[in-house]
This record gives sequence, structure tokens and C-alpha cells, in this order.
Amino acid sequence: MNREADSLAWDRPNNYDDSSQIHDTIKLLELVEKDYQGTRKQLESLGRSLAERETLVSQRIQNARIASMNNSCLCLLSYQSKTMGNQLGTAILGVFKQDNTLPRLIRLEIRCLDGFHVSSDGIRVERWESIKAKSLFQYLMTRPRKSVSKEVLMEALWPDCDPKISSNNLKAAMHCLRQTFSNLFNMEQSFPYIVFNQGTYQINPEILLWLDVEQFELHWEKGRHFQIEEKQDEAIREFKMAEELYKSDYLADDPYEEWTLLRREALQDIYLNILGKLADYYLCSADYENCVIYCLKVLDKDPCREDAYQRIIRCYSRSGLRNRALKWYNICRKAISAELDTEPDHETTRLYQKLLNNESI
Repeated sequence: MNREADSLAWDRPNNYDDSSQIHDTIKLLELVEKDYQGTRKQLESLGRSLAERETLVSQRIQNARIASMNNSCLCLLSYQSKTMGNQLGTAILGVFKQDNTLPRLIRLEIRCLDGFHVSSDGIRVERWESIKAKSLFQYLMTRPRKSVSKEVLMEALWPDCDPKISSNNLKAAMHCLRQTFSNLFNMEQSFPYIVFNQGTYQINPEILLWLDVEQFELHWEKGRHFQIEEKQDEAIREFKMAEELYKSDYLADDPYEEWTLLRREALQDIYLNILGKLADYYLCSADYENCVIYCLKVLDKDPCREDAYQRIIRCYSRSGLRNRALKWYNICRKAISAELDTEPDHETTRLYQKLLNNESI
């Protein structure tokens, strides 16, 4: 196309008007430019399509590796692939149907710090086919990217049952879980949400998972890392993002499941630490209103946290509200006495004595 433009633009008689020649050349070069632009857009579109296909191929490889461990992989849900129809695909993921288009990526959003909610692309699981199917999925989400043996699941969900009964219960719960996801995804494209391999169950690695618990812990770890590097603003930003995710205690809708207790307490400890760090930040910044707000959140979870009372007492004292500071000492003393049958610790008592003596704290 460049040679054609050159020929049309420059192979002219000597008496050809220079301005007309330049005008024609510009027009032809503009056409060349448009051709290049159109070609570039086509290549960009092709690049995006190839990237999507590369992602899906990588996901298929992961499943193939799972299958190779035992030469087979039992899928609890049949899978109708849009890209593969050969025997290898059947061995790995179940029943395949030949088609020319790619299956859509499947995403699950799991929230355990705001009740318990599971959704995909804005569609929420409104009904679980059985309570145990829900508990089963919750347990799998304690280690979402790892496999769990059937024995561990049976012991966690049916601790007092005969092994044969527990095994049957597990199969029934898995069936109900399959039906729950069948309803969620309409099953026009079946997909093995849970894979069973060598006596273990695992959420299919191809599923894109987002868990508020993982995000909460990630922001906590990032905040601690920034603190070590003395990057205070970045640390506070991460702590705030973590705090915003913690809407309620871990799986608060199921408080009596024994296997949730340790995880719930560990996450609550992190949450209280985050609140304490935010409260300290605002106390040092003389933002006493926000400091008190975070301290009250601490006391809402643990009414015996004396460090929270101490911050509140300091805030009101430094704000010139001595009587309110004294009131909060009395609130602390009564709470400690009622819950622990003891007196406030040395630091709290020291602050109280300074208040009585009108000393600054």
C-alpha cells in the first residue's frame, strides 16, 4: 500500500501543480493511516481473545494435574465444555459436549464476616437444599484452595455418628450442595464445582474465588508490614480497609458449630487489634472523637478491654471533659468487677488518681 501511495503521489508529469500533488499525497497517506488503525484494532481484539483462551487452557492444565494423581477425577457435577470433546477431557472433568465457543468464567463471592452469603455475578444463593449442605460448603471455605479428606469432613460435621452413617450423610450433603449450585447457575453449562480425588474434596481450582476473610487478613498483614517499614499512612489505610470488611463475627449466623469457634476467635482477635491500632492513631493525632468511636467498637466485642477504657479516659481528659473521664473510669470498674470479679489494673487506677488530682494525662 505504501508503494501504491508513492506511485500515485509522486509519479506525476513535471508540470503537475505542486499544491495539488501535496494534497493528493496527504489524502492517500490518511487512507494508509486508517488502514493501519483498523488493523491495529483487530490485532488488539485478537490479543484479548487469545489471552482469555490462554487463561482457560491454564485452568484445564490444573485439572489435568489433579486427575493425573490417580488417573481419574470424579466430578460431583457434570461438565459440558465448549472447547474440548476428547477422551482426555472426559477423564478429567466428566461429560463434554463439543462446541465452538468458550465457557464463561465462573466466579463465586463468599462473605463470612457479614452473616454468610454466597453469590455469583450479583446472583445470591437464597436457598440451600439442606442445612448440612450449607455447613459443608462453609467448612470447605475454611481452606478454599486446599483439598479436605472425607474423614475430616465427617468428623467435623457428624462427630458423634457411626462412620458408615457419616459417610452416607456426607454423600447426601454433597448431592444437596450440587443441587444448590445447579439452581444458582441454571446448569445450561454444567460445571464441576467440587472435585473428588483420592478420598479428598476440593473447590474446583478453575472457579475464581473472592472471600472477605482472605481480603480481611490480607489488609491486616499489609498494614503490619507497612508499620514495620514505618509507613504510617499506608498502614492506617490498610487497617481501615480491613475494619470495613468486618461486619460481624465469623459465620455469626451459626455460632454453635464447634469447628467455627477457633477460627471465629482468631479473626475477632485480629479485628480488636486493628481497632486498637486505629484508636491509637487517632489518639496521637488528637482526633479524640474518632478515637472514642473505635474504642467503643472494641468494648462492644469485649467489655473488659481496659486499654480501650484507658484511651477513652485520656480522650475526655484532654478534651477538658474531666467529669466524663471520671464517669468512664466508673464504667470500667463496674464492668471489670461484674465480669472478672476484680479491680481495674494498675494503669487504669493511675489514670484515675491523676484525674482526681487534676493532673494532665
